[in-house]
Amino acid sequence: MTETTDMIDPVTGEIIDQKELAESLLEQAREQGVSLVGPGGLLAGLTKSVLETALEA
Repeated sequence: MTETTDMIDPVTGEIIDQKELAESLLEQAREQGVSLVGPGGLLAGLTKSVLETALEA
């Protein structure tokens, strides 16, 4: 059994559809020619942004 935690948009209070968000990010990356992995890839950029934001909080 998988347990998921809903993400809530802090501005609107709406539940964020994580799958829809991931699909949107992947589509944008494809359109811009950004790879999923590797230097300059989507995952590296997202990981960096999340860690930096967490450290600032």
